[in-house]
Amino acid sequence: MRRALSGAASGSRQPTVTPLPSTSTSVTVTEEAAQGGMELKPRAEPAKPAQTTPQVTAQFAPVSDFPGVERSALYKISTDNTVETLWSSKDENVYDLLQSGNQIVFSTDAMGRIYRLAPDGKVTLLVQTNEGEATRLLQTPGGLLAATGDLGKVFRLEQDTGTTGVFESPVHDAGTVARWGRLSWLSEIERGCRLVFRARSGNSMRPDPTWSDWSGPLADPSGSPVTSPNARYIQLQAEFSGAAGATPILDSITLAYLPQNTPPAVKNITVTTQTATAASRPPATQAVSSSYSVTVTDTVDSGPATSAGTPTQNVSRGGQRQLLITWQAEDPDNDRLTFSLHFRGEGEQEWKLVRANLTENSFALDGDMLADGKYFFRVTASDLPSNPATAAREAELISPPVLVDNTPPLVTVGVVKKAGAGVEIDFEAADAASILRRAEYSVDAGPWTPAEAADGILDSLRERLIVRLDRLTPGEHLVVLRVYDSAENAGLAKTVLR
Repeated sequence: MRRALSGAASGSRQPTVTPLPSTSTSVTVTEEAAQGGMELKPRAEPAKPAQTTPQVTAQFAPVSDFPGVERSALYKISTDNTVETLWSSKDENVYDLLQSGNQIVFSTDAMGRIYRLAPDGKVTLLVQTNEGEATRLLQTPGGLLAATGDLGKVFRLEQDTGTTGVFESPVHDAGTVARWGRLSWLSEIERGCRLVFRARSGNSMRPDPTWSDWSGPLADPSGSPVTSPNARYIQLQAEFSGAAGATPILDSITLAYLPQNTPPAVKNITVTTQTATAASRPPATQAVSSSYSVTVTDTVDSGPATSAGTPTQNVSRGGQRQLLITWQAEDPDNDRLTFSLHFRGEGEQEWKLVRANLTENSFALDGDMLADGKYFFRVTASDLPSNPATAAREAELISPPVLVDNTPPLVTVGVVKKAGAGVEIDFEAADAASILRRAEYSVDAGPWTPAEAADGILDSLRERLIVRLDRLTPGEHLVVLRVYDSAENAGLAKTVLR
């Protein structure tokens, strides 16, 4: 993912700032990007005097991102009552403004800045006094006077331009550690003038001793390699040198950089069971594994056996059982992800691939493909579709153990004995994989009634169950017991009472 930091600016001859009384001063110049560019603001520094400097002019975008949240704005109201926003800021408050010829000069509370607004809409930062706020402006024959708060200073802005000046950009956040590419810029350099850049980088929001030193001069406007160390933050410094009344003009800058690829993350894995829809089931010729038969134990003679020539019909389950593996994954860079799904049985050493290059966050696995037992599932996420192979990153997550139980409990009929006016039937139920959870019985295909465990609760792999029947009518009766395990597999047994 190649990104570029860009900004736009222009410069021209600007007034010289002279404090009263006259002393040596310094000016920090700020730039605001043209619409579609990057917004640049000066870094905060301790209060210090202002000095002469070449000026940098910037074109402000007149449209705010969120209407109504500007701290300050300048509006032009035409004679037909239409309103036009000439300048706005979410960070600065305007303290004073005056008309100077066909231009507007105004001051703010951001380090005592003074701006000039030209008829073409360009806003030029004339000076940053490094005071708390520039509160008043006054035009005099000797130049523009500016009064500041805090220490109560008065500055005079003259028309002469300085010969040198330095502009430091605000710190730019690449979002993650980045590798810096080439810095290029558009400028107008007259004979005898010079414009060079320097760069420094670090991993803290504000430059501190952990940052790199300023690099050597970058002088090739068509593309100068930035040698600053890989880091998350970078700052640029422009050095202006003028001569004989001329000053360099900076129009725009562009810095290419490549953010470090951040690996994806797999947040969780969930395994549930579902029944395959008719559309997803295999053809009838392949559906043998989807049917089952119930073996029952009968304690009495149930009558003549079925003749050998009579076919037996297998009863199919309502749908083929599937394991639905779902997962949640994300990528901080919003890269496209692909997934690989593996499984491993308890006690096994190697992972087996189920499917690679999945683009969805789920996969349905035929439940009959895994025998009863505990299994682990591993999901591996890769951002290879959005990155070169050498830079692609992966992340994986292993699920908690998943119990696969496809076998219903084995239910057998025990002793049938009289109990007063009724009958008491013992059943035995056992499951090899999961705990028994529910039991119920039916008499003559009637409603299902909960069956009672001999110890009062179903909570183990093997249970003895008791069915007590009172006031049975004379004649033959069919009693069926159905027992479920934790995986909702049902085992059945029947007995016939006469």
